[in-house]
Amino acid sequence: MPGMTNQEVMQKAAITTEALAQQGKLLPEQSDQFLDFVEEESQLTEMGITIERFRNEEKYIEKMDVPERVMVPHEECKDPQVRNGVTTSRVELKPEDFMVPFEISKKFLRHNIEGDGGAEHVVRMMATRTNNNAEQTYWESAKTGPAIQQSQYPGGGSDTLYRLDGTHSRYDGLLELAEGGHVVDAQNAAISPRLVSRALRAMPNKFRKNRRDLWAFMSWDHEQHYREGVSSRATRAGDDALSGTGAIPSFGVNLGPVSLLDPDPVKVEHIVVTGTTPTALKHGPITDVVITDPTLDENAVTPYVETTDYVVDYSAGTITRNGAGAIGSGATIKVTYRTAGRMIITRPSNIIVAFGKDIEIMRQENIYTRKLEYAIHLSIFVSFVELDAVVLLKNVQVPEE
Repeated sequence: MPGMTNQEVMQKAAITTEALAQQGKLLPEQSDQFLDFVEEESQLTEMGITIERFRNEEKYIEKMDVPERVMVPHEECKDPQVRNGVTTSRVELKPEDFMVPFEISKKFLRHNIEGDGGAEHVVRMMATRTNNNAEQTYWESAKTGPAIQQSQYPGGGSDTLYRLDGTHSRYDGLLELAEGGHVVDAQNAAISPRLVSRALRAMPNKFRKNRRDLWAFMSWDHEQHYREGVSSRATRAGDDALSGTGAIPSFGVNLGPVSLLDPDPVKVEHIVVTGTTPTALKHGPITDVVITDPTLDENAVTPYVETTDYVVDYSAGTITRNGAGAIGSGATIKVTYRTAGRMIITRPSNIIVAFGKDIEIMRQENIYTRKLEYAIHLSIFVSFVELDAVVLLKNVQVPEE
């Protein structure tokens, strides 16, 4: 919806106390406009990712491919006895359900500067934050289920107890999915043209033919470090990097900074520890290790204790069981940790973000507490169309100043 502010979009989406009083699904056009607002807030939309909207519980995107070699020599009047075929497959999109619960006191509505418009303003703010939370799940979610401090999860709690991060465990996000593509280990090096070149060389020829269509998605910190290096050059590219805001290219590939992608994203693995032999994780170096039982759920628990129950080699990315600790030999444990930076190179159109269009924004008044209680219900999912067209560059550092 070009030329419109976010506030105008929300006004046109009729997200008002009147609409909320219906206590049910938004009308189709209201759902579309609400999603327009969410998409407009997303950086990924500007980069050209694929957005899918549908009302069914699941949807399939059909794919087709042909063999690498289709051409054969031909002799006049002779059948080569070769027939090429088309291989078909599909990508399943099955959005997972999420909810945004919040409440507004009647006293706030009486005394806030916007008067009765205060409720709509809060809903708009919640819609923006919903987009931010959703975009974080696009990147860092993992079905394995990371552990999170109870105090950091909605509802709060203890700083020393950990529970399952239910929001980031509904589906595998892009970083998790990308590990099934082509993986290049930066081995703790800083982002540089050489690393981008290594990643490009790992991509199959058929996908890197049009490199101008490729983007390197990375954290804002990683892109800024690369931009700083380019800005020191006494060239036009250096001037553009220093004073401009446009995308910085590397070997023809645009670097795409994603502000909601952590420079040290969370990773979770279930591993088996036997005896006192070190078990290697998929990444190294690592930080912020938390180890719990793999059965971790919404009930907060005390994690295993480092040195008492296990030992970590942070540089190598290994976990060693302490034979005198509480972890038995041969036990499976959940290891939640942070890695050095991870970046993904692919075509933006190869990334699919799916929204279920049956959005519900519900409201009811609690007559005892004199509060308006709201809930936004929505369904989202993320996937790649072609995993073979994805390169994951892992263990990329941002040098300390």
